[in-house]
Amino acid sequence: MGGVPDWVEFRRSEAAAVIDLVRAVAATGDPGEHGDGVEVVIEAPRKGWVGRLLDDGQPEQARIAVTKFGGAVRYPFHVQLVTDHGGAAARRLPRVPGWAVSNSNGLAFLIQKGTGERWDWAALVGGAVAALSALRPDADEDGWRAGVDRAVRRG
Repeated sequence: MGGVPDWVEFRRSEAAAVIDLVRAVAATGDPGEHGDGVEVVIEAPRKGWVGRLLDDGQPEQARIAVTKFGGAVRYPFHVQLVTDHGGAAARRLPRVPGWAVSNSNGLAFLIQKGTGERWDWAALVGGAVAALSALRPDADEDGWRAGVDRAVRRG
């Protein structure tokens, strides 16, 4: 996974800035630095020092694949959940109509199903934030952040 150079902070209940990031990436059709697509990364607030001591110390992420290979924008959209739970995170998520979950080779994914070209960016971002919230019920309302990762390599 690549890096995110610039972060936008937001409150969990006010994700309009994240929706704008997703919309902007989709509008460009950006294939990313390696041609594998671009992700909008959402991070939950970092745990306190004791929490980081007991886990891997990395923030939990939802990595929304906004564009696919070559910059294509189309359903289904997948959200990779990068947490201490690994692939088992998929089993911990509530089942929601229009969404699927997958534990694929030890990686947890949330998949937004749909058809056509009427993208529901608010639902995509809302689903990603809700998934992280379900996995991190102790996360504060403040301190969430999002950014664009153009250095994605899928393979």
